[in-house]
Amino acid sequence: MTVSTHEVRASRTATPVLVQAAEPVPGLHVYEQPQELRRCSDDATHPWRLGHHSGLPMAAFTTHDEATQAAHEVAGFADWTRTADDLRADPDFDLTGYYDRLMEKTRGLLIAGHA
Repeated sequence: MTVSTHEVRASRTATPVLVQAAEPVPGLHVYEQPQELRRCSDDATHPWRLGHHSGLPMAAFTTHDEATQAAHEVAGFADWTRTADDLRADPDFDLTGYYDRLMEKTRGLLIAGHA
């Protein structure tokens, strides 16, 4: 698993912040939420993020290992190397299945609206 510098953002319009991120599955990154983007109590208890290569977060976890395991759980739901806009527009992308898999197989918190 490679670790590299990755841009993350709190929303589609937010200014990006650089972090060191692992890529356990092509297109999905695991990183610790930077302090400047922490805004709520969940950020303190679930500081690790599973995010899309676009920089948008998908789910929050208590540990790096939990976020990495979640990446493997959802790996087959999409070609995560596609753009976020492509995934949103794809009628074959099973968003409900993705959410269900995260909720059933991990202890993460979903970050809705960014996948």
